[in-house]
Amino acid sequence: MPPALRRVYAAYPAGFWVLWFGTIINRVGEFVVPLLGFYLTAERGMPAFQVSVVLAMLGAGRFVAEGLSGPLSDRRGPAFTMTLALTGGAVTLLALSAASTFPWLVLGVLGFSLFSAMYKPASSAAVAELTSGAQRTRAYTLLYWAINVGAATAPVLGGWLAGRSYRLLFYLDAASMALYALLIHLLFPRRPRPAAASAVRPRLLPRDRLLGLFCVATLLYSLTYQSYKLLALVFAQQGYTPVQYGQVLALNGALVILLGLPVGGLIARRNHPRWQAAGAALLGLGFLGHAFADALWQHLLAVAVWSVGEIVAYSIGKTIVSELGRPEQRGTYIGLVGSMSGLSALLAPLLGGFLLDGYGARPMWLVVAGLALAGALLYLWLEERVERRRAETTALEAAPKPAG
Repeated sequence: MPPALRRVYAAYPAGFWVLWFGTIINRVGEFVVPLLGFYLTAERGMPAFQVSVVLAMLGAGRFVAEGLSGPLSDRRGPAFTMTLALTGGAVTLLALSAASTFPWLVLGVLGFSLFSAMYKPASSAAVAELTSGAQRTRAYTLLYWAINVGAATAPVLGGWLAGRSYRLLFYLDAASMALYALLIHLLFPRRPRPAAASAVRPRLLPRDRLLGLFCVATLLYSLTYQSYKLLALVFAQQGYTPVQYGQVLALNGALVILLGLPVGGLIARRNHPRWQAAGAALLGLGFLGHAFADALWQHLLAVAVWSVGEIVAYSIGKTIVSELGRPEQRGTYIGLVGSMSGLSALLAPLLGGFLLDGYGARPMWLVVAGLALAGALLYLWLEERVERRRAETTALEAAPKPAG
């Protein structure tokens, strides 16, 4: 191994690299979700309304599962929860491949989402357990980069495989999840749960005003981010081709891969929550650009702006959430904030579709951008309280552990 790579590898615990390599395997093999709408339309011949209902189950399942995954991670540990999520996701994918009617497809996608979405809070909690301080921020950035390498690769590879067999997509996706679960079972370190985790009764909704306000800010941010899915409808209305739409999405993936690590490294140096407000503001400005874009290059510029905002916000967001709650409640806090992304995945298409049909593209983008800018202001308003809470959590992490 070259010295530079050896230094990077040595900078993080071995357990983190189990997560990193497992993420690469799982995300490169994530074929079903990116191509699910196409599969249901082209292969199964389902009408648009039924397809939208099936796809909505992905957001509904994520909203419920992430909220439940956090307390489970706090009680049983991230490794148990990740293994359950990946194994359950693999089994439900195999069952989904055999679903032949609309009700079974709805139930199959909901079941898959309920299992697979449990993985996200558990993996974030696992990274937080293994790292601290600026190292934690850099670790989340490395994981984010791995996720996006897979996200850029899987649809291309999946499209090629779909030309041979759609069912093969389900089998290989399930195999990648099962392989990752096996890696966690064999190689991921098990740590004894903190005594406080057994003594404290888990609460799905902790009585914490700061957490509630942070969830609201995250929902505002996520509603804007999830609205990128409406670009396909707007592009179709404005006469752009599918190839041009693909170019727009490809720019987002390319920027995340190219800028994710250097921007994340820059943010980790200060590790300050103001970066999250800046990221939300950039996201809003980018979507505001779509409201006034009349040419493809203007839409591309708008995507470049909100892609940078996505990178900036993500680079610090996971660290902040992992440090809002006490160590024995970390998974619960991560899960509740993460569930806001699932809720936004369910609500954003409905809100956007209502605005687009009733008022047109420009008013829709103005509202969408306003949500992100409102989220940025709320993040900024919470900054001082977030910093105090993070300092308290860091002190708890650094406190000597009782013997025995």
